[in-house]
Amino acid sequence: MKKTAAFLAACVVTGCALTAPMNGIPQAAVNAADGYDMKITVDLKGEKKEISPLIYGVNQYTTPLKDVKTNSVRQGGNRMTAYNWETNASNAGSDWKHSSDTNLSESDDPADCVQQLSKDAAKNNVGYKLTTLQLAGYVSADKKGTVTEEEKAPSDRWNKVVLTKGSDFAETPDLTDGVVYMDEYVNYIIKKLGDSKSKTGIQGYSLDNEPVLWNDTHSRMHPEPVTIEELKTKSIEMAKNVKKLDPNAEVFGPALYGYTAFDHLDDDDQHDEWEKVKAENNYHWYLDSYLDDMHKASEECGTRLLDVLDIHYYSESARKGAEDRVQSVRTLYEKGFVENSWIGQWCMENVPILPTIQASIDKYYPGTKLGISEYNFGGGDDTSGTIAQVEALGCYADQGVYFATLWGGEPFIVSGINLYTNYDGKGGCFGDTLIPAKSEDVSKSSTYAAVNAKDDSTVTVMVTNKNMTEKENATIDLKNAEKDYKSAAVYAIYGDDEKIKLIDVIKDVKDNSVSVDLPAFSAAMVVVSDKADAFSDLKTYEETKTDLVTKEYTDIEKLTNDKGFVVVPVEDAKHLSKIVINGAVTSSAGSSWATAGCAVCMNAVSKDGENFWTYKDYSMPLGNKVSATVKFDGMLTKTTGEGADKVSEDLEATIADGKFELQKWWDASEKSEASAEDKIEVKYSSIQVVYEYAQGETPTVKPDTSTTTTTSETTTASSSTTTTTSATTTTVGSGDVLYGDANADGAVDLSDAVMIMQELANPNKFGLNGTDEHHITEKGLKNADCCNVGDGVTNNDALAIQKYLLKLIDKLPAEIKE
Repeated sequence: MKKTAAFLAACVVTGCALTAPMNGIPQAAVNAADGYDMKITVDLKGEKKEISPLIYGVNQYTTPLKDVKTNSVRQGGNRMTAYNWETNASNAGSDWKHSSDTNLSESDDPADCVQQLSKDAAKNNVGYKLTTLQLAGYVSADKKGTVTEEEKAPSDRWNKVVLTKGSDFAETPDLTDGVVYMDEYVNYIIKKLGDSKSKTGIQGYSLDNEPVLWNDTHSRMHPEPVTIEELKTKSIEMAKNVKKLDPNAEVFGPALYGYTAFDHLDDDDQHDEWEKVKAENNYHWYLDSYLDDMHKASEECGTRLLDVLDIHYYSESARKGAEDRVQSVRTLYEKGFVENSWIGQWCMENVPILPTIQASIDKYYPGTKLGISEYNFGGGDDTSGTIAQVEALGCYADQGVYFATLWGGEPFIVSGINLYTNYDGKGGCFGDTLIPAKSEDVSKSSTYAAVNAKDDSTVTVMVTNKNMTEKENATIDLKNAEKDYKSAAVYAIYGDDEKIKLIDVIKDVKDNSVSVDLPAFSAAMVVVSDKADAFSDLKTYEETKTDLVTKEYTDIEKLTNDKGFVVVPVEDAKHLSKIVINGAVTSSAGSSWATAGCAVCMNAVSKDGENFWTYKDYSMPLGNKVSATVKFDGMLTKTTGEGADKVSEDLEATIADGKFELQKWWDASEKSEASAEDKIEVKYSSIQVVYEYAQGETPTVKPDTSTTTTTSETTTASSSTTTTTSATTTTVGSGDVLYGDANADGAVDLSDAVMIMQELANPNKFGLNGTDEHHITEKGLKNADCCNVGDGVTNNDALAIQKYLLKLIDKLPAEIKE
């Protein structure tokens, strides 16, 4: 499963072993005594290439813009194919039980998704926004949950997509006609946000998403495979509409999912159609056909209809593991490289892939730019992901890629982007002009270098060390330089921490040659300056490093309260750095893949003393040994309001009451997607709570002093387990209503707030008609409506319960009215 749509929900939280502080380089990056030597050559007089700033982009759906410094963002993915702009309903397809719901937006304001994209981009200084237009034929007509096979399109569960209304665009779309007009959508965006030249407008429009997979992912909306003729006709018509309404906007297409689609569009279903088209036109592969069709249509109407040839790329060999992953990018650019996959075995005629695509562009539609709006080389939990990511970005720069947006928010991969765009945390970035750079052996070390077009006083050199065990003694020679470079700083990612660290400051560069020691399995940005004092005020990681103290809890049973929640103590919330969650995920039906969506839930208090309820989500894949890491950086998210009024803000805050709680919120699996009964369970084996201290502040610790005690109703300083104390109300409403008691167990406690949030996050599973064993009963729904009686169950009810339990209010609002 390439992409699973996660239903995220807010929730509430709240034996033991002690290890010594973790100092210096993480164990995973310990080097051999001598390491190996690598010579890197940078030619400052060589061919210069302008680097598009849009290659450092991300997908909005997977990567929060606050986590990465970027100038481009894409709004796309499977969800967008069936997105109804008039109502913001969308359908997950096979990613999530073919559910039509509010996953993308809870608002009823038309085109809310694009409006939120614009706001998010403005908040994070992202200048280029790409959104998706719907071409598959139908979009979600409602938000009522799973669409059954019997309800496949055409049915009242779907609204028909018409690409061209032509005129009489409505200021407010008609929700009763059963039709969604796509040119009316583009017009609405322009009227609401401005055109592509405005800061708030949309700069690029994608002609849907992965059309070859429509009949797989969205089989209840587009059950038949897409044909060459269908994709051609729809692409041309929609592109004309965009150019008519916003001539300066860029059109992206066809967003093909991978190599097979590049080659012959569909695997088998349309094989005869492709062979006929190929033979008649002497095409090399399907991309030739698409480019040629769009070019001919453009010449006929006198307007360029395709600005960016858009592909997706998920490496096949990277799936094999770390060793293959760090070599996998070479398939994109290196002639003769043979990767360890079916592509290396059967498809070498198109390797390297990017030059082959560029050749098609040059032949069939010159001037078309190249975009990669989805890609991911994996390895998000270790530095193999970083190494592949930084090599990919260097490759994109070298191959002239115009636009690229990562699909995924895994920490080691996102840090790879930041190594280019914000290596020092102060906006330090790779130069805007690529210059030639090479290593002696790209299998061991890849490298790319850049300067700024108008200022070569600084040279930035990206270098990787692909060796898992030995450090790299790299010598970077700056050839043909017109000036003397005098100092350098080395920023690197390595070991078991994705943070970018300043590992060396070199104050005496001689003869334009920089000697750098790179830790094993690392990626580095070497910044070379012609100023001797450029980095004189910087301190390295070794000089400023912090100590990590880890407490590990292994007696999970004693951490589990009577509600079945795992409650873990937090002894020093101020210095909490991360938690590492280890366990196993099982499938009762024997699925080949499954995912459990979970959350670390907590009560929080801001630095100003404001209490609020929040969470950090994580996921656990199927497996006997799986883990997840949740980071804490002193910021927690406070969410208020609902629907269009929903507002989230990051506050400086800590956990309020010395504990957090682990909850499973959703699950997806192979069997459940086929409507089979499948129970996905998470069994935790250990929870590691990691605290981070500045040097000199680390508390004295004594290894092996942990003890286990009997679970009690209260928390004591020496207890290794903690349980929550229940708070109950004594006042009841009219009839047999106990306000706040969502689970109808006779008490009001944290589990009631959790249940309300579950119901709101996924009503088809947890609601009144849900199938989960913890679903809210009719009585529970009456109890849960405890804030504004009569408005139904909302976030405000869960928040009111939290305030009551925190003693911020003496009574629930409904009780006061009684």
